[in-house]
Amino acid sequence: MTTSTLSPHDTQETIAAIARLLHHAADRAAHHAATEGPRSELHVLGLGLHVAAAVVALMVPPDLDPYWPQPTQNDPLELLRIAERLARTVPVVDETAGFSKVVVNVTDLLREAGS
Repeated sequence: MTTSTLSPHDTQETIAAIARLLHHAADRAAHHAATEGPRSELHVLGLGLHVAAAVVALMVPPDLDPYWPQPTQNDPLELLRIAERLARTVPVVDETAGFSKVVVNVTDLLREAGS
């Protein structure tokens, strides 16, 4: 994982943005899965995204909204790719202890989605 020179506020904003991206990706995956039907593989991806979004949302400071504003992108895989790129910018410091698990989870979701 790369370390960066993000300020603590920038880091918190980045984590909130990742939560938003994952939450919206989960919502979009669930919507697409419902359209495709009960055998859609997007059901599994959507569930993984929901879990990842919830984990990241718990890391967001109370003064930031992990759900709003919604990203403008609607493709769940593109949202996941953006979240993965952002997650790699979060510095490894005491304040972000445990965030490396998020990076691993997001990377695993991306790999499982075939991207």
